[in-house]
Amino acid sequence: MGPFALKGVSLHLRPGEWLALLGPNGSGKSTLLKVMAGLLRPRAGEVFLEGRPLSAYGSYARGRLLGYLPQGGPYPEGLWAEEVVRLGRLPHLGLWGREGREDREAVEWALEVTDTLSFRHRPLATLSGGERQRVLLARALAARPRYLLLDEPTTFLDLEHQGALLALLKRLKGMGVGVLSVLHDPNQAALADRVALLVGGRLLYQGPPEEALKEPLLQALYGGGVRVAHLGGRPHVYLDG
Repeated sequence: MGPFALKGVSLHLRPGEWLALLGPNGSGKSTLLKVMAGLLRPRAGEVFLEGRPLSAYGSYARGRLLGYLPQGGPYPEGLWAEEVVRLGRLPHLGLWGREGREDREAVEWALEVTDTLSFRHRPLATLSGGERQRVLLARALAARPRYLLLDEPTTFLDLEHQGALLALLKRLKGMGVGVLSVLHDPNQAALADRVALLVGGRLLYQGPPEEALKEPLLQALYGGGVRVAHLGGRPHVYLDG
């Protein structure tokens, strides 16, 4: 990460909102999520979580409010899928680490909504990339966070599970969870409530999909070959030629 990977970015995420983040490779998307998750400290500015500086939270208190799915791992070694998901409950277990009914129910729910029940007792190392991605998502969901930061959550997923994930994000925001997802596909971002466009470490635009996914803005991100049509009232992005 360079000394100025992000420049003057101001972004907010509301409870019950799905915000999609788009940008070309190297634009700073993953860095921004790491700053918001508390994994990187900004050299200037501050991250706030429910009105308090993120730095004022201990790791357990932060983990109860904020879930984070990194891009492509890391994958815990030597654990079954269910054991990985149960790690998501650690911020709730307290000093003695004793699981209760609420913890077990949260784990079962996370396994169910990510379609990972069928391989809960398989070692993580034996799973495909898409299956591991869903297990790590289940771990983040098991904490029942109020805010969820997802870095390219559809990576490695087949079309069926991509669709299921997008439907799950809609369901989560209906439950009052604020969701921020980094996506590569603008057509997936069209399903979100708001879209933020990041290029060169700067925020180019943020607003509703019908405004953010316009040709001049997308061409500033991806180049002049990007075209936008409207199908069923929703923008559809494609490459010309």
